[in-house]
Amino acid sequence: MSATTLPTPAEGRFRVVRALASGWWLLLLRGVASILFGIFAFLAPGLGLAVILGVLAAWLALDGIFTLWQAATGRSATPLPGPARPHSGWLWVDGLLSLVAAVVLMAMPIASAIILVLLVAAWSIATGIFRIVLAWRSGSWLLGLWGAIGILIGLWLAAAPGAGLLALIWVVAIQAVVGGVLLLSLAFRLRRIHHDPTPG
Repeated sequence: MSATTLPTPAEGRFRVVRALASGWWLLLLRGVASILFGIFAFLAPGLGLAVILGVLAAWLALDGIFTLWQAATGRSATPLPGPARPHSGWLWVDGLLSLVAAVVLMAMPIASAIILVLLVAAWSIATGIFRIVLAWRSGSWLLGLWGAIGILIGLWLAAAPGAGLLALIWVVAIQAVVGGVLLLSLAFRLRRIHHDPTPG
């Protein structure tokens, strides 16, 4: 076989899945952090604006850090031939978006509720799009479902920003719990692939 022979679509998809599987535990951590934030928001939805912003920013920052860590380790953890891991670029963008959103929330503590809703809506839509692209590249319907939920919630928040901060916290909490459960399920699936990395 020629050294320049391009991999088939199936081989390319398996390469992405193998790279993701090498960082399955990072997805597990992201899922746990997401569920814990969602439960906290459900139990204490009436906290003051400063506390809500701080907790929301901390969750976004943790999600961004775990995503960037996975992007960095996934690039070198899988000794596969060919170009740089095709999933890494999307993970970098996903993680950076979460970190930027966290910084913006902390830098605007006196922003109005509507501005906060729109900021979260923009973050939810942007990360949802990137997760759907990554799902298509890796063949994971769980990632695709997570991305679709994020886009739908973001669109709803953008269309009705006057719902208020309390409604926003409930919506974000639901998204966090559902996304966390999907991440845990995906992490355990990738863990099996990591320990038995045979195609097909």
